[in-house]
Amino acid sequence: AVDRNDTSLSSSIADENSKKWNGKVALPTTSEYIRSNSNQSSCGNMNQVYSSTTCDNTSWMHNNAIWWTLSPNAGRSDIVFRVNSDGDFSNDYANYTNGVRPAVYLSSEVQITSGTGTSNDPYILG
Repeated sequence: AVDRNDTSLSSSIADENSKKWNGKVALPTTSEYIRSNSNQSSCGNMNQVYSSTTCDNTSWMHNNAIWWTLSPNAGRSDIVFRVNSDGDFSNDYANYTNGVRPAVYLSSEVQITSGTGTSNDPYILG
């Protein structure tokens, strides 16, 4: 579980890593969204991204849609963080049904053999 007031990305990652997920597909975590942002000086921790639209134009994961993260709120087990359409974090009850955006987690041994990652030229993995 992640504390929304956390000012340390490494602390958020440690909180998330306290539970293990052994599956191959899951929702992205809050720290993965934070790390997707090129503006780490203003958008590099939970506290900066929560309720701030500063970070929406500098994250490659931001897509103007609401989607859930895998990270629950440290204060309440029935509350989960989500990314809002404007790119900031908020949290809500986990029974809100819209916004599932699964991510595939690959082994570090998987290599990109070709492609640029676009829809016309997708990555080929090997």
